[in-house]
Order: sequence, then C-alpha cells, then structure tokens
Amino acid sequence: MLDLSTWIVRHFRPVAISCAVAAFALGSVLTLVQGSPLFWSLLTVAAVLTAGAVGVPMYAEHLASIRAVDAELAAESAKQQMRLVVGRVLTPLAYLLGEITDAKPRSNVLERLQGQALQVVLAAATELVDAEAARACFFRLVEGRQRRLELAGYYGRAQPATWILAESTPLGDGALLILESGATAFFPDLTVEAPPGWVDDEHRHRALVVVPISTEQREFGLLTVDTLESGTLTEQDAEVAQLLGELLSAGFNR
Repeated sequence: MLDLSTWIVRHFRPVAISCAVAAFALGSVLTLVQGSPLFWSLLTVAAVLTAGAVGVPMYAEHLASIRAVDAELAAESAKQQMRLVVGRVLTPLAYLLGEITDAKPRSNVLERLQGQALQVVLAAATELVDAEAARACFFRLVEGRQRRLELAGYYGRAQPATWILAESTPLGDGALLILESGATAFFPDLTVEAPPGWVDDEHRHRALVVVPISTEQREFGLLTVDTLESGTLTEQDAEVAQLLGELLSAGFNR
C-alpha cells in the first residue's frame, strides 16, 4: 500500500484543484448564510480548503525535493559500492594476468595461474551481475573427432551445469556456433528465445549470457552466466560478462 506522502506527491494537483473549487463554492454560500449559525462553521471549512489549495502543492514539492536528494544519495552510494566491488574483483585478476604474462609457456606455473584466473572470473561474474541465484560456468573446448565443450568450472548457486555440449547434437552445435561467431549472445528470457536445447525440464534457468572465450587465433571455450528467473539479467550484466570474458581470453592466450 502507498503511504500518505507518496499519495500526496502523485495526486497533489487534483487535490489542490478540488480544494480550490470547494473553497470558491463555499465562498458563494457564505454570502447567503451570513448571520446564521452556519456562517462561522462554513467560513472555517472554506479557510481550511483555501489553505489546502495553496499548501498541498507546496508540501508535495517539498516531498519531491527530499526524495530527489535521497535518490541522488542512493545512486551515489550504489556507485561507490560498485567501485569497491569492481576494485576487489579486478585487482587480483590484474595481478594474475601480470603473472601469467611473465610465466613460461606450457609450464605448470602457467596452468596454475590460468586456473586461478578462471576462478576469479567465475566469482566476479556472479558478484557483479545484479541478479539473485546467478551461476557462472566455463566450458572448455576439447578438440577431437567430435568437438565438444566440457564443464571446467562453475561458481554461484549449488547446481553445476549438466549440459552435454557435443558436436552433431542440437545443443552442442548451437554452443559451438556461438563460440565460432566470437560474439556475446544474450537471452534475457529463454522462454521467448533460446539456443537449441538450452531449456528443458532438467535445466530450469530462464535468463542466459554466453561469452566466447577466444582470440583471433584460438578458441578456448564459453563463459556462461544464467539465472532462474526471466528478465533478471540485463544488457549491463551482459557487458560485464563480456568484459570478464575478454580478460579471461587474454589470460588463456599464452
């Protein structure tokens, strides 16, 4: 239910107009009942209505200005909180990328650092998106007679993805097509639009972002972010996932 202040802000114009009209009407009546016992009662009511016609808009303007200030403070607080989160996430990732750059190619140290970078990205993907019960997964590309994407890590709600993304299957071909395109795919409502095979009775997610992890020379896999409710992922969330995917691609490109 709306509180009184919210109702006044939304409806102050008709309230003020009603008060003004009623006060004018009572003013006309006062001339007819002057000297009668009703005169002072009607005069008091007319005065109150006149005050309402003037005071309600002023009060509504005052409330609106207070709410505008509160909204600005809330927005600034949200920005500061986001800066803290981004800093907390990107600082260790930037450090790991520097270590990866200095590591010897095809060494155990490099593999360990890349694994750490993957975990940081998965955690960041669920922390930075503005959605509850988010889950981030990384599917590593495995080459062979039948190309496939295997789950290599996930973070978020305690339900690991069980998709089988193998070539020559609708689900696998759709996933590989996204990887080969090199473009982020965003599906805010999977009940309206979805890659083939991504929605069924077992997989109950309803919003999805798919980010190819690749460079111009190599393909590494897919980063996915999904949630259980349609419309809980936004374009901004997709952009965040894409940024994290680009950083992960840089870390894998050694």
